[in-house]
Order: sequence, then structure tokens, then C-alpha cells
Amino acid sequence: MKIISKEIKRQLSEAELKYLDENTCLLDIETTGLSPNYCHIYMIGLSRITGDIENIKSGDNISLRITLLFAEAPSEEEDILLEFSDYSKNTNQFITFNGLTFDFPFIKSRYNKYGIDYDYKKYNQIDIYKKCKGLKSLLKLNNLKQKTIEAFLGIEREDKYSGGELIEQYKTYTKTGDKELYNNLITHNLEDVQGMVDLLVILRYTDIVDIIDWKAVPKITYSDNEKEITTTLPLKYPIPKRLALRKEYYYIILEDSRVKALLSPKDTKMKYYLKNFRDYSYIPNEGIIIPNKLLNPANKKNAVPAKKENCFVEKKGLFLPVLDKTMFEEDKLYRESYSDKECYIDIIDKTDDSVYIKNYIFHVIESEAT
Repeated sequence: MKIISKEIKRQLSEAELKYLDENTCLLDIETTGLSPNYCHIYMIGLSRITGDIENIKSGDNISLRITLLFAEAPSEEEDILLEFSDYSKNTNQFITFNGLTFDFPFIKSRYNKYGIDYDYKKYNQIDIYKKCKGLKSLLKLNNLKQKTIEAFLGIEREDKYSGGELIEQYKTYTKTGDKELYNNLITHNLEDVQGMVDLLVILRYTDIVDIIDWKAVPKITYSDNEKEITTTLPLKYPIPKRLALRKEYYYIILEDSRVKALLSPKDTKMKYYLKNFRDYSYIPNEGIIIPNKLLNPANKKNAVPAKKENCFVEKKGLFLPVLDKTMFEEDKLYRESYSDKECYIDIIDKTDDSVYIKNYIFHVIESEAT
């Protein structure tokens, strides 16, 4: 077994530093295949912050110690697993790329082979791949492989091979000890681990709520003729690359350290369906509902019990779609018809409410990116 160590320097902002502390470890493994039943781990790449962590500030150069545990032969797999156990003693959080689906289930299976108990679920986990799943179409990426996201962010690599391509190189290395193959194997895992630190910036899209400048009060412009709202919102940190979100009701651009938004609410009538429909009666010839307590002899003879489908209050207003209902639990949610799955909020009294409009815009961004 070989243990390779390297220290790298990175300049990180507060937006990324929040994921890292002295008990956080970045992890990536290399295996001889996808099935832990027939394949084994030949390298475990690890990294953590070193130095005076408590005094690190946004923009400081920080030191990260990378440690690679390399099994020079299949028989050394148990050795690197035991070394990993020792390394993990002071860890309470792991950052991985697809680790919850691949790395950790694979590691657990290999521990089981040697009769060693291992519970990866006791650690807090940040899986960058999992958090980025909603970004593929938004950022127009061909796939969500680590190298693809790195290329999108402009992160350059020396490594030329995929993990799959290196399997045969590892098998050949175990027989020959070829130095070039050794360098290829080490370079790949090293760049996977150090690349994960640089990848953290992609989470500015998914964790947009954390980089909003909530103290800033944006200027809201409402055009009554066009029924449009425009505003520009500041961010505390710049977005890696320009992103545009365009649908019928909104056009939102994230660029540099700001968000520019144009909202086009629908000027129409919509229905608010009452949940307590059993407390109402429906008058078919008038198309109205009346609370049962207010029924009189004149209209009682024409009344029938209200149903979910006809127990509503219709209102004319300015409506915007709701992408995440949990963020508007205190608002009335309107629909065009009972069977319509899309819900709307009425902003007719909110067109100059900068906080409400700001929250709506970031609800759209967060919903689209996750």
C-alpha cells in the first residue's frame, strides 16, 4: 500500500467555505468495476482543510491536504480500508460527487467482505452530483459527469482518462509496475479530489438563497399598461456563468452579482377552491355557493350540497404560477379549473411589495435549479 500526500492552495469565498471545516472530508474512490460483489477498490482519495481554520476569511488562500490511499495489488484493499477508517475518526461530514449512490455503498460492501462494520449514514453528506441534478437542462449540459461540470466552470485538467479507461491500466500496473501507468492512476484520482473543491462554486445555483443579499431593498417598477414588473436584485457573490430562465410568466437572468427579472402576471379571473366544501350549498341556476348557515327557505329548495369541483370563489387579479407550494403556504392558491394541477398566487396588491416580489423571484430560481 502507498500513501501519497500533497498540499494545494485554494482561494475560496464565504459561499464555499460554509461547506468546509476541520471535520469535513472530500472523498473519491477508484474501483476495478461497478459491482462491489465482483470488483474491488484500488484507491481512496481524501482531502481536508489544514491550518488555522477558525481565522480563515472569505478570499483567503487556504491549504488543503490531499491524501491518496493506493492499493498496489488487489490484496492490499483491506489495508487501504483500515487506513480510511483511521483517517475518518475525526470526520463528521463527507463531500462527494455521486458518493451516496456509488462510493459509499461500494465502500460498505467491501468492508462487509472483510467482516468490518461500517455505517456511512452516521455522517452528514453533501453529494454535489445529487444537488446538481436539476442543472443539466438549465445549464445546457450534455451530462452531469464531474469532468463535464468542470469544463463548464473552466476548470482545466492534466488527466486524460475516465475511471473506466483506467481499470485496464491498473490491472496492467499490478503486473508490471509501469511508472507511466502509475502516474495516470494517481493523476486521475488526485484531480478528482482537488476538482471537487473547485466544483463547490456550482452550488451557488442550487443554494441561491444563501448568496442573496437579503439586506438590500430592490427597486420594483410596475407598468399598469403592460401588466409587467421589472427589478434588479443584488447577490453577495457572482454566479459562475450567465443563466437565463424563461417561461410564459417570467424572464429571469442571473449574471455576475445580480439577478434581473421581468414578471408578466396573467390579468384574468381564477378560482379559489374551498377545502370545507361540505359547509356550503350550491345553487345551480345561479352558479353560486352559499354557506349552509345562511340558507333561507327561498333558496333552500334550489340548493344542492356543494362538491369539491363547484365550491370556489372566483376573483379577478394578477396571477403568477407557484412552483413550490411550501413557500406560499400562507397565500391563497388559485386555479383555472378544479382539474388544473398548476396553482397561482394573486399579486394584485403586491406589485410594489419589494420583499414579496424578491421572495417570489428566488422561489422560481430555487425551484428551477433543484
